[in-house]
Amino acid sequence: MKTQLPFLLAAATCAGGCAADPPPFAPVANVAYSAVGADPFWMVTIGDHRIVLTLGPAEGGKGLVSHDYPRVLPRETETTTFWQSGEGTDVISIEARKESCEAGGRRFEDQVRVTLSGRMLQGCGGRLLAGGRR
Repeated sequence: MKTQLPFLLAAATCAGGCAADPPPFAPVANVAYSAVGADPFWMVTIGDHRIVLTLGPAEGGKGLVSHDYPRVLPRETETTTFWQSGEGTDVISIEARKESCEAGGRRFEDQVRVTLSGRMLQGCGGRLLAGGRR
């Protein structure tokens, strides 16, 4: 009976409702870098073994659309970090320049440009800077 006591207590605790809040949207578990932009909405997340570009709905559409690419090692200069992944006509390029950037009242450390098969998206990424919220 003593060995069953912890399991019975856990079951009794959850009987009242163990339903957890849904987790926040996270396309990868271990985020190494992320960036976001608006007009149109987009978000890129680099982590685990993937680069995930999430786009807002197409005109008249609903829901987010995500595109996955294999994670690659970045190329770096003093001021810029580059990632490029994909093949053929489905290639994503991400350029993060060390220049402060503001989005949604928040200040980020990088200005980011994402190019996806000729389409260019601009936004902000990297660390949120101190005093970054208005």
